[in-house]
Amino acid sequence: MPGPDQEHMSSMSSMSSMDCEVSIELPPGKAHAEKSDCGHWRCEAVRTRRGLDSLDSLDTQVDEEKGQEIQEFPRPAGQVATVLYLALALGHLLLIQVQWQGTATEGSLFLVLSGLQVCLAFEAAVYAAGGFSWLPFLEAAGRMRLLLGATAWAWLLPWAAELHCRCRPAPGTALLATQQGYALAYFVSAFFALREICFVLRGEPPSALDRSQQPRLGDCLPSNAVLGGQFRLDKAELEETGRAVFVPSRARSGLGISSGLALVAHLAAGLALRPSGWPGWLLSGGLVALLARRFGTVWDLWDAKGSKLGAHEVPRLVCRAGEFCWLLCALWQLRACEAEAGGALAECK
Repeated sequence: MPGPDQEHMSSMSSMSSMDCEVSIELPPGKAHAEKSDCGHWRCEAVRTRRGLDSLDSLDTQVDEEKGQEIQEFPRPAGQVATVLYLALALGHLLLIQVQWQGTATEGSLFLVLSGLQVCLAFEAAVYAAGGFSWLPFLEAAGRMRLLLGATAWAWLLPWAAELHCRCRPAPGTALLATQQGYALAYFVSAFFALREICFVLRGEPPSALDRSQQPRLGDCLPSNAVLGGQFRLDKAELEETGRAVFVPSRARSGLGISSGLALVAHLAAGLALRPSGWPGWLLSGGLVALLARRFGTVWDLWDAKGSKLGAHEVPRLVCRAGEFCWLLCALWQLRACEAEAGGALAECK
């Protein structure tokens, strides 16, 4: 009778004979082994709690074909959450119409804010589509969702600086802040574009697939590409909510930097634009978004007993609703500045 160790090693040898490249990483607690482009099998290894580090201590489970696995939902997605995602997508598109009809200032102040509204509407629509059933375009949409979120938020930095410059002009400093904001937005967009270009030219480096490989100079760029590399279904999301959400198999770094910088810039601009007696629209919207983004931490502490009630849906919906209120308040701040100026805002000089 073959022992458990022999059975495990025989299963590993049969897996290695497939026309796929399998890489196994063993971080503390849990490890995933994802094959590369062929897409037929996925191997998952979970480390036991006894602290053994050898491959003999891993319980390897080979699932069925990916196409069969992702079509079997453990539970249907919440209809209320799906409707809320669709409402957020429609709300962002309606804000574009409100800005078009209710403001007189054109140019970058309109284009930047409306462009971000389109990106957030697309993100909400992707989450909503994941609740209906598995669709072939969800993986590509998940990649675009992350890339647009990493770049579009950066353009709120110059938007806040230009609004302050055109609403409360200050000689020298306001124009300099606007120029620096645009320079930073261009830099962030070019940086994320460079990561995708490096992946097209070089492919995924070996150091990204195998931690035992020594990284070479420049490997950090293609290894963090979003349009390239492996994406997979979020199993925790699928088991809890029934919603199909594609995430990177390996974590991509720097995707949330732009949204954080945009929030800091709007809080600073809101402090500069606040009227006497109350915080003002821009500062109020920034504070709402900050509290909504921090809500997830509070929710995890409240749900620490392990019930996992809405561990994904509730914090995400609260965060997106807070961001919607933030952009709505930014639009109201623009209208307040136009009302103070008596029409379209003058150019920033």
